[in-house]
Amino acid sequence: MKRDFLKNLDLGNGAHLSDDLVEQIMAEDGKAKADLQSTINTLTAERDGLQSQLSDANATIQSYKDMDIDGIKQSAADWETKYNTDTQALKDQLESTKYGYAVENAVGSLKFTSESAKKAFLADLTAKKLPIQEGKLLGLEDFTKGYKEADPGAFASDEPAPSFTIGSGQKTQTGTASDSALRAAFGLEPKGGK
Repeated sequence: MKRDFLKNLDLGNGAHLSDDLVEQIMAEDGKAKADLQSTINTLTAERDGLQSQLSDANATIQSYKDMDIDGIKQSAADWETKYNTDTQALKDQLESTKYGYAVENAVGSLKFTSESAKKAFLADLTAKKLPIQEGKLLGLEDFTKGYKEADPGAFASDEPAPSFTIGSGQKTQTGTASDSALRAAFGLEPKGGK
């Protein structure tokens, strides 16, 4: 789904969706796509693991034709160990994939000041290993609140940058209040001139 399509969609009498509604629709569409991709990746990993196990089993069965009884017993014991190890590795991989998608979905609505800040947050959240219930991370709100207190500069403000009108109102300066205050303190003209 494209933003332009939604923005230009005529609802009748020249009415159009607001930017906020378009963003909400795009966010929901993104979540739905992420859920589908998670399911596809999980099923693909499971299929690949099962195909690998089936291939190994067929090769082992074929090798039994040339073995003696004691060799077969030893091979069966080895196969059982390998099967249990491979099955556990596959379960661990599936859980890791599932957890990774839960983490990505959980932080989709958070705004960061940079990609580095987002990567650090994701790494810390992944390392925390919060429990998952019905696809949601339990304790995410507390973790995020603590993270915001420990590193408030990692998160972008939800408030828009203030606008300043200079002179006769013909030029508009957009920036932070601290930028304008610093320029004034050093006797510099505001950005864009007077």
